[in-house]
Amino acid sequence: MANQKTETVPAPTASSSLARTERTGFLPGVAHLALDVADRGQSTAIALLQDVRIELRGAVEGGVDLAEKVAAAVLRVARKGIARVDEASAEALAGVGQVLTGAVHSARETTRAAAELATTASSGVTGQAAA
Repeated sequence: MANQKTETVPAPTASSSLARTERTGFLPGVAHLALDVADRGQSTAIALLQDVRIELRGAVEGGVDLAEKVAAAVLRVARKGIARVDEASAEALAGVGQVLTGAVHSARETTRAAAELATTASSGVTGQAAA
């Protein structure tokens, strides 16, 4: 009677690949169990590698998105900096133009006043009335 019951494996389930009903005997059962464990280990390793691949892709895409946003921000700051430097240089040039115009106008007024003073001084010395 001990030979009639050779299989002590629990009842197979639909989701378990380790449960097989075609095993008979101790050594074939051990061999099948080892093959099933190796198959399950291989499937688990491949699934883990797939999960790692998915996570790495997400991380790399996130890094690329971050680099793209940082580059766009740097370009926006550069454009604003260029605009501000341009505005400051335009104001500086306008100020320099006003200073030069004022200096030329003052030089003309000074030259005219010097000419009038020279004319007045020479007429006072020579005794002639200025015409």
